[in-house]
Amino acid sequence: MLILQIKQAECALADGRLDEACELAAGKDVQGHRRGQRLIGQLVQRLIERGTEHLAAGHTREALADCDKAMKLGGNLPEAVELRRRVAEAISQKRRSGHRRGDLVTTAREHIENGRLSLGEGLLADAPDDSVRAGLLRHEAAARRSRAEAALKRAQAALDRSDYAAAVDELLTARAHRAESDDMADLAARLVCAAAGWAREEMIRGRVDLAASLLGRLKPLAGGSRDVEDLLRVAAECRRAWSAIGRGELRRAGEILRRARAMLPKAQWLQQAVDSTGRAAQALEDIRSGPLGMLPESQAETREPHPEETLAAESPPVLSPVEPDPPASAGILPGRFLLQVDGAGSSLVLREPRVSFGPISSSRRPEVGLLADPALPVVTIERAEGDYFLRAETPVGINDRMVTGKLLVDGDRIALSPRCRLRFRLPNAASGSAVLELSTARLPQADIRRVILMDREVIMGPGPAAHVRADHLGERAVLYVRDGRLLCRARLDLTIDHKPADPSAGIPLGKPVRLGPLGLVVTRA
Repeated sequence: MLILQIKQAECALADGRLDEACELAAGKDVQGHRRGQRLIGQLVQRLIERGTEHLAAGHTREALADCDKAMKLGGNLPEAVELRRRVAEAISQKRRSGHRRGDLVTTAREHIENGRLSLGEGLLADAPDDSVRAGLLRHEAAARRSRAEAALKRAQAALDRSDYAAAVDELLTARAHRAESDDMADLAARLVCAAAGWAREEMIRGRVDLAASLLGRLKPLAGGSRDVEDLLRVAAECRRAWSAIGRGELRRAGEILRRARAMLPKAQWLQQAVDSTGRAAQALEDIRSGPLGMLPESQAETREPHPEETLAAESPPVLSPVEPDPPASAGILPGRFLLQVDGAGSSLVLREPRVSFGPISSSRRPEVGLLADPALPVVTIERAEGDYFLRAETPVGINDRMVTGKLLVDGDRIALSPRCRLRFRLPNAASGSAVLELSTARLPQADIRRVILMDREVIMGPGPAAHVRADHLGERAVLYVRDGRLLCRARLDLTIDHKPADPSAGIPLGKPVRLGPLGLVVTRA
């Protein structure tokens, strides 16, 4: 029986089936036989030769396996020990090379994500052609460059037709995809100059609202432009003066308007406003110093609170009992509401600057509850001076890295777990509002597709620069809050409850709204 086993091993060795021969020769009986010992010597030599060939081909795993089999059969032979040393050195070198390639690709990704496409592509040129990660990054860099160039062309076309708002949005989109180049800087300088001139003319005509809206978008491109800063200050002074008038502080309003007039001397309406507030202040003082001013306070009629005071006190306005059907604009917009848009799904809109996200059954009760494992952490996203910061007590995944805090940028991938992922987006660089897209995370309301962290406005319209993308709308519409009411700014016809409506009246809760071809409803969340 032993001789038969040895003969079978010899046949396997002769046919090149070394692994089979190793199994047959592994028994102690074979190793104790003289013919078996001769067989094992030949088999060990063939294993070392095959391991050397594997090592030369770069197959370190196979080379190490042959070396182990040779040492198991023949012991620590010098040839086997030398082969094992060379295999270990090759594995170590391979690991070091892999780490270097990994660091190179990681650095290239950081450059590409920050718009430094040329630097990222230069690093990727040294990466192996068969690297999957490097190939994906090369594709991403090329796509970003293509999108940036297309946005730059659209910005130039918008500037040529004097559509400054569209030019600003497209240029900011180009900048988001690629770090600023000479062409981009030249176009930005020309756009800032032209848009600031248009805004100044609009302010002189009295359209401070239009000028302020454009200047707010333009500010990220202005780079500290004196003209833009002065015009923004004029708009801020006008808002302060209007607020003072609403509080009855007419003398104070006159002082503020005189400062604005000094910065914009060609605006005749500012001089008229200064004169009117002066006359109104004098008239009010005359009334207060007359017989009415002698009445005790208890007999004086309590004045109706101003909307700004009502909003500051966070209490709903008092409705007259003789007015059974109050206007829709009388209510104050809640801090969170649902925006349901035809063709774009539902969005949960949050107005607070600090919002927590986490499992709905968590003991910490997050503001936005997700259908997720109760053991997952609760994270907080806070808006401060236009930036968004994520903080967590335990590490969470952001772009496949575990961190407890990060300054969020457009495109960041947030993972509370592999099955609970969100994507952070800043669709419009001119707006401080952000969007959290629910990649694999889910809210109890299954129809909600995104969470909007509202700063000043929510933009609806075609293209990726809108917070709510509605390509069938044709042009952009902006939702914003003023005096506790949700208003809409657009060049489209507005109907509320199937009746023509005044945009200044505000969008009511729970009633169907039609904005051109777009239908929407705003409800409490």
